[in-house]
Amino acid sequence: MSDRSIFMNTRRLCLLVSISFAAALSASGITVENLPIDGPPDYVRVVKDVLDAVNAVDPSNASGNGLVDDSARVPSFAPEAVATLHARLVADMEAMRKMPWRTWDVDRQIDFRYIFSIAHRLDRRIEVEKLYTHRPASWLVPVANNFIGLITYAPERVDIRRKIWPLIPSMVAEMRAVSRPTARDVNTALGVLDGLQKMLAAERPAPARDAAAAALDAYDAELKAFKDLPEYSVIGADAYAWIYTHGELLPWTPPQLLAMAQTELARVDAQMAELKPKLTPVPKEPMPERVALARSLTREKLMALYDQISEDDLEALKKSGVVTVPLSLGPIRARETPDAMVPLTGDGGSMNPPAPFVDSNVGWWNVEHFHEDWPLEWRLYAVNRALDQKTNYMGPYAAHEGVPGHHLQLSVARMLKDPIRNLLADDVQNEGWALYAEEVFQKAGGLGDSADARYYTLNSWRHRVRRVIWDVNVESGYWTLQDAGDFKSETGVPGAGRVDEDILRTINAPTQLICYFAGKMEILQLRADYKKKMGSAYSDRDFHDKFLAVGSVPIIFARAKLLGEPVPDLD
Repeated sequence: MSDRSIFMNTRRLCLLVSISFAAALSASGITVENLPIDGPPDYVRVVKDVLDAVNAVDPSNASGNGLVDDSARVPSFAPEAVATLHARLVADMEAMRKMPWRTWDVDRQIDFRYIFSIAHRLDRRIEVEKLYTHRPASWLVPVANNFIGLITYAPERVDIRRKIWPLIPSMVAEMRAVSRPTARDVNTALGVLDGLQKMLAAERPAPARDAAAAALDAYDAELKAFKDLPEYSVIGADAYAWIYTHGELLPWTPPQLLAMAQTELARVDAQMAELKPKLTPVPKEPMPERVALARSLTREKLMALYDQISEDDLEALKKSGVVTVPLSLGPIRARETPDAMVPLTGDGGSMNPPAPFVDSNVGWWNVEHFHEDWPLEWRLYAVNRALDQKTNYMGPYAAHEGVPGHHLQLSVARMLKDPIRNLLADDVQNEGWALYAEEVFQKAGGLGDSADARYYTLNSWRHRVRRVIWDVNVESGYWTLQDAGDFKSETGVPGAGRVDEDILRTINAPTQLICYFAGKMEILQLRADYKKKMGSAYSDRDFHDKFLAVGSVPIIFARAKLLGEPVPDLD
């Protein structure tokens, strides 16, 4: 998951400061208002208004992109705020309908149509899906992400953080008035609150910070006091299906995607069964030098092991020749997963790319927390997993978050001169590319040629295929969350599966889990069509370079650019 959020407790925050601030230089001072958007004045005005609306709902979109002066706010879902935002978005979409956008060149048509879909999707979120009516994290996650964006990309801008602290008590009052959480929402919110409080504890000076912390503490107590709540809520089959067509611009309905996933799961299971007897046996005795390293393992040493994986992958990618590696590509460094993200994503499995409007080109790979009290068995497992990464699940995982996955992909988007292409990140394109990149990297020899490498790459793909099955079934109302947990656990025992963070992403972010599978399938189809178009002139490198150069936009727009297909109509 290319989530841009980072949270730390006091001790970890100090470590984060020491390792990332040296790389993260001053933010550029660019705001939405002075972005260099190219086009007719009416079009530029609408683009900037939609971007501002995105930042209003999630201010971390501003800080995470380096637009730090636009991030001194908190989200609001009070009825009057929602009505105002809805009116703005409707007016923007109506203005866009009157523009002669079909007369423009293909790149401006893509930008235009992408902005329209962003406005349309955002309006549906606040007017139809209304997660904020039961999900306190609709406020809490953007606030926490915003602090982290500021700490990561603009540490010197303490003034912006100090503008946010006094806004939190009134935001908490709004949450009380607007949101009636479900039991699952309470548990998620409590985890995010804990991470946010730990982060606030490191802020100075105290008065405004303490008022914010007191408000959050009081809300924490209120959440814990709730009784007899409904377990969870979904947006419903119709709203869920709408996102496929109008939000993600997919060529499939939920039932069609579900059928594709079920077919693909059977195929992958057969391939893995064939490979399983060929896997390398686990050594009976651990290597003495690895035992020694495990005994002396520290947080810094574990992060160094992860960093070495990323460096090795980069060298292997350069040798493979499957994609051009820009000379300006910066490193990706490992750090522990933010505390408040664990309730949302689990411990590990995310990254933070370099922001478009800061000077640093460093990305951050968020991995599992190291604990001093780990027994030797766990320490040795972590060491072996890192050192043998080409023959276990770590190989595709690192390729997904690093290169040729998210870090390469989002770094290339960052370098584009078109702000729309590097400020907005489409989930299907992002997750689809990173998952596709795992297989490309493995087949190009980046993980060696062992049966293990192929097996664990397939296993990574299998997990994303299975996510489609529970996401569609839960959001369409066919399964409960417990049904999904049982399916994921594969125990065959009803009620035995844990409803973990991965399952809860279904209700926390509807359709996010299907983006991996859907995106990869779209890319594979685009590649096949592009290969047919190019004939003998086709090469994987050319396709990958041109695909990434389109930017982080829905894949249907890449089809328009690479194949000459029409940009889809507004409706």
